[in-house]
Amino acid sequence: MSMRVRVTAALALVTATAVVIAPSAAAAGPITFAPRVDYPTGNHPESVISADLNGDGKPDLVTADRYQYELSVLLGTGAGAFGASASVYPGPEPSGLAAGDFNGDGKTDVAVTTIGEVSVLLGNGDGTFAPRVGYPVSGGAEGIAAGDLNGDGKADVVISRPEGISVLLGTGAGALGAATDIAGGGYSRGVVLADLDGDGRTDIATAGFNSGTVSIYQGAGDGTFAAPLSFPAGTNPIDIAAGDFDGDGVLDLATANHGGGSVSVLSGPAYTSPVTIPVGPNPYGVAVADLDGDGDADMAATVAGQDSVAVLGNGDGTFTPATTLGVGTWPTEVHAADLDTDGRADLVTTNRHADGISVLLNRTTSPNPPAADLSVKLTARPTVGILVAKIDYTLTIRNQGPDALESGAVTIAVPRGIRITPGTGCTMVESVLSCSTGALATDGSITRKFASPLNPLAITTFTLTAQRTTSTPADPNAANDKSRATCSTLGVLLVLCK
Repeated sequence: MSMRVRVTAALALVTATAVVIAPSAAAAGPITFAPRVDYPTGNHPESVISADLNGDGKPDLVTADRYQYELSVLLGTGAGAFGASASVYPGPEPSGLAAGDFNGDGKTDVAVTTIGEVSVLLGNGDGTFAPRVGYPVSGGAEGIAAGDLNGDGKADVVISRPEGISVLLGTGAGALGAATDIAGGGYSRGVVLADLDGDGRTDIATAGFNSGTVSIYQGAGDGTFAAPLSFPAGTNPIDIAAGDFDGDGVLDLATANHGGGSVSVLSGPAYTSPVTIPVGPNPYGVAVADLDGDGDADMAATVAGQDSVAVLGNGDGTFTPATTLGVGTWPTEVHAADLDTDGRADLVTTNRHADGISVLLNRTTSPNPPAADLSVKLTARPTVGILVAKIDYTLTIRNQGPDALESGAVTIAVPRGIRITPGTGCTMVESVLSCSTGALATDGSITRKFASPLNPLAITTFTLTAQRTTSTPADPNAANDKSRATCSTLGVLLVLCK
């Protein structure tokens, strides 16, 4: 089938004011978004993805316009703006979208769920696509995700259906193999591909609209999957996303609960006892990203009944009450990506009844990372007596903040011929003396002592340099990381240190 192209004027509608959201517990400042910008698409946009389709380094957007029987392709023009939309025929009633390189040529391709098929459109690398090729699947295909399911380096596809999922392994030449159906779950707009059980293999997770559950299909690593494990979620979970919300290194799951007006968080690896947070009527989509720049996963959910997006996140597995951003009419999917390449996650929604999308560019000021400024001071004092002749050294390490020190170390390279007797907290390995700090509160300090026995026959001058070598959190000021002490000896008759 030949490709059909429709070009629409790039009419971008901008709202009047920026949106500021109260800061989450982990954020240094409020989450702030620029005024939304709306772009027209075809009729009934259901999903949206971002990718660089033409190799210019600027993110582009693709929407699946269900009742237009088209995809809208909006090429990025830079700074988070998009040009005129061109349409591509993907098959009847496109719903879900996934980007991937299905033929290994380095160009972004697109896979689309349509009525009775998955369509693959191979990218030409200039923002256009070759005519679609359809691959039969069982009825009701909705959500879709692409990834390497069997470790062969080729892009595969998983789709969600009302009765479960279908797996289509890629050939690497742009084609997909026959679909393997696995019963379970239920209607889900989203499909998660991730290692959910920590065995290094890709698993699958879907929502279950009718069952009120989440289904996890554990992967064997060869493209096959076990029958699903079911876990309770909210009422009518319709979309699903994954992220490490509590910072324990294990992925958690989040669902948008269409019938419950809420989102649910299922903490991994158990995924039991879901925590439900109200967001407003008729949530459709959920996305996970670091929206406040604090390094923790936050969440955004479309609230169709209020034409808005709810933004939540604390970074410890809990969530502040939802605050909403206005978008177009009846938003369905929300997608998080850095659309203006400024290092911050932006949001874009498909607005079903407005036949368009809303782009929300993130303007949040990232919090300052933790820092602990260590100052190092080394002093030397000769001790000369009848039975003892040595130089006593005192190393003072102070944390000047602004944050508490977790750990640190100061090292001293000892010149050849100089002997060192380490004190508490210091160790000598070959010719390097290393002294640990331990934890230090802001304005806290610690003292480490060591000595250098004198050679009664030595006439010499030597310098010891103490240098901060490691510390957590990072040290923002290198100017005070180093201190020297120089001593001159005439046997044990005369010792001068400075």
